[in-house]
Amino acid sequence: MSAIRVLLADDHAPTRGEMREALEQDERFDVIAEAADGASAVQAAVRERPDLCVLDIRMPGTSGIAAAREISSRLPDTKVVMLTVSVDDDDLLNALRAGADGYLLKDIDTTRLPHALYDVIEGRAAIPRLLVARLV
Repeated sequence: MSAIRVLLADDHAPTRGEMREALEQDERFDVIAEAADGASAVQAAVRERPDLCVLDIRMPGTSGIAAAREISSRLPDTKVVMLTVSVDDDDLLNALRAGADGYLLKDIDTTRLPHALYDVIEGRAAIPRLLVARLV
């Protein structure tokens, strides 16, 4: 099985670095591109055609939600996961409506991140229990 090709998008470079480091420790993943804003994320996704995009919600210019909508529309086979600090119900619902396959919080233990993202690739939802309870 070939590695899962991942695009990381977050305007905070240290956060991207932490995500990259967590994923590079797992042989199932290959980080193929990074972006610091939503528009660049869409451009990189269209160019690189990753299996998975991990997007922050709040980035300069084009938001992560708008980027998720565009990526999901243009690349329907690409999975999209939001990685954010926001526990706002509207952000969660808007992300899911935009085509996000998962919604993770940035306080996730970085050793759990690859497992949560792999769950999404395998067709399982990745949403913290706290937020699932609020949805229900």
